Amino acid sequence: MRDMLAHADLGRHAGQFVWLELNFDKAENRQFLDTYGAVGTPTFYVIDARTGQVAATQQGAMSYTELVAFLGRGASVVLAKGRLPADAALTRGDALLAQKPDEAVAAYREALRLAPAGWGRHDLAEASLVSALQSSGRFQQCAQRSATEASRMKRGPIFARTVVSGMWCLVSGDSASWIKEIAPKLQPLAEEALALRSTVRDHRDEIYRTFMMLALLRDDKATAAKWGDRWLAELDAIKPASDEERLALDIARVENIGVFGDTKRILPALLDSERALPDNWNASLRVAQMESQAKDYEASIGACDRGLARTPGPLGRSWLLQTKADALNGKGQAAEARRALDEALQAAQGIPLERTRENNVKRISNALESISTKKPK
Repeated sequence: MRDMLAHADLGRHAGQFVWLELNFDKAENRQFLDTYGAVGTPTFYVIDARTGQVAATQQGAMSYTELVAFLGRGASVVLAKGRLPADAALTRGDALLAQKPDEAVAAYREALRLAPAGWGRHDLAEASLVSALQSSGRFQQCAQRSATEASRMKRGPIFARTVVSGMWCLVSGDSASWIKEIAPKLQPLAEEALALRSTVRDHRDEIYRTFMMLALLRDDKATAAKWGDRWLAELDAIKPASDEERLALDIARVENIGVFGDTKRILPALLDSERALPDNWNASLRVAQMESQAKDYEASIGACDRGLARTPGPLGRSWLLQTKADALNGKGQAAEARRALDEALQAAQGIPLERTRENNVKRISNALESISTKKPK
């Protein structure tokens, strides 16, 4: 996504927007994140500078076409051009989505109810509604709405976005009965999204990942391996154009193996990236995670120490220390693992993004409670 932004022709918007990029792992950004929230990265906002109100929100990666449409939508809200009641409800949903997804669901439903025939933002409102249903944990409604509405959409980026949300709701569901009912409707649409050249890299990765997860829910390891191999082959065929793209590909590789597969398949690529990015803690973290999963605990600890020497922020430091603790515990060094977790907990307290901070603190606290301090026999 950063690579696309770096090369996008946005000259027509010069003087209309002030561009601001915030790293969610820096303490100085905490006030902004507490005010506007974010359920994941990347999250994009258009904010009215006069009022501080959110004019438009978009979660997840976008294509260039989507980005231009998003900026136009935000500008129309700020400039109050061509506003319909349905547009106002859509904007209200965007403002609520990050922090109050239940209320965002109601706002998006209202936008669709108020929409006149031929409303140009109908598919966008449907995609936003599906996303809000996902964020609010209404997984069956999300998956069903995705399957129904995506089938009617023009095949393009909004279609793919709607399908991705639905696929995640399928794998997040807790009832095999409704998953079995909806999956046959949604999975063919996901395959259509993979076949589209307009489907952005992040969405392709998410579709492959959810296909693997659905296969494992059926205990079908052969199908999970098939999707995993296809995904890795696609990643390996890409020659990264930038350091950001290299890191994104490595994250996708780790997500692939995290679902199902052999860590040795991707370790050479991860080690190549760590050598190519000597100042990047994230590259070391990916190596450490995979070395630990492969039970090469000494190598994992070494990668964690290299990452910690690369001055990560609170989130990066927290993750590296958690990974180091896992490796130490795997070696039977419970006391050392506890000390690493104590340091991780201290680092996690400084994470600016509230939800991420709370999740990390909870995970580390649980690990501290469960880890044994007994020496191995």
